[in-house]
Amino acid sequence: MSPSALRVLIIDDEEGDALLTRSLLDTIPGTTVDTEWVSSFHDGLNRLQEHHHDVCLMDYMMDSGTGLELLRKARSLAVRTPVILLTGKGSREVDLEAMRTGAVDYLVKGEMDPESLERAVRYAVERHRTQEELRRSEERNRGMFDHLPLGLFRVGPGGEYMEANPALIRTLEYPDRHSLRELLAKNFFVSPRDRERFLQTLEDQGLVAGFETRVQSGSGRVIRLRITARVHRGPGGRPEYVEGSVEDLTGLRSAGEVESEAACFRVLTEVTRCGVAVADPDGHLRSVNPSLAEFLGEDTVTLEGRGIWTLFHPSDQDQLARAFEEVAAGGRDRATRTVRLVASDGREEEREAVLAALTGRGGSLQGLLLSLDHLPGESPPT
Repeated sequence: MSPSALRVLIIDDEEGDALLTRSLLDTIPGTTVDTEWVSSFHDGLNRLQEHHHDVCLMDYMMDSGTGLELLRKARSLAVRTPVILLTGKGSREVDLEAMRTGAVDYLVKGEMDPESLERAVRYAVERHRTQEELRRSEERNRGMFDHLPLGLFRVGPGGEYMEANPALIRTLEYPDRHSLRELLAKNFFVSPRDRERFLQTLEDQGLVAGFETRVQSGSGRVIRLRITARVHRGPGGRPEYVEGSVEDLTGLRSAGEVESEAACFRVLTEVTRCGVAVADPDGHLRSVNPSLAEFLGEDTVTLEGRGIWTLFHPSDQDQLARAFEEVAAGGRDRATRTVRLVASDGREEEREAVLAALTGRGGSLQGLLLSLDHLPGESPPT
């Protein structure tokens, strides 16, 4: 037993029996026992509801009711204090009923000795502490499960939902957990090919990471998701359930789409005769297309990092800088100016410059695009 004080509640309407139980408790070595005795059903229930004691020793037979009735009432009021039932004579039926009702042990008063009582009390207290730690851990995990913005799920071997957190229910656009549990997870896939590929990967590898697919939501809308899942196996390697997470990608471009758009942009800037440059929000060049680099007489790599205004005649730099600041500050999406480009060999050429903001999610400025087209009526060099 722990050397700290042990708080014990004795509920027994026989004072002599209560005093005997207290004397046995006082013989437990290495432990200070703080004992409280109450003699009635009503007082015992009130003290149990205060959750003040580490363990309760409860008489089976009392004038105002049985210990089993008191235990049932206490459990119905969410009392978790461990209870050891005491009786005047042994009975297998009472023993079994006590265990079913929630008693942690059952002792016969006439057969109790310090060793058996200490053993029963120690087991009851340690078991209760373990259960409380487990309960608190489960509550913390449940809190995380319920409040994470990421959709979390657990699906049974047949595809039925065993668990689904609120974020997943919102993502899949269902009214509640019950309505989702009536459906099979595998039926959400829009593409049968995606479904087969997902299930086959799970079967072969036991894990699917970052699987992007489209599913039909509860509202009938098609949404795009990124799914990560793993198979949990029980004894003998038998699959027990699949658990994982779901991220809503609806409205976001996939990695393939971003790569495709970037490739299209590269091709367009390389084949156009118009000069094109991309600058960061501070006005430093990130990239220059071949047409602009050719006119300037410089390599595209050496131009990176230069201030965008250095490409122009000194008398045009101020007006271009003001246009840049106006677009960068969000005053307008784009600005058009007529400016003179200056090549490394001193050649000058008048161009129509269009500055446009490049924005990310939420409208944040990612950079600026500069297009330098030949003036109307002028033909670009061939």
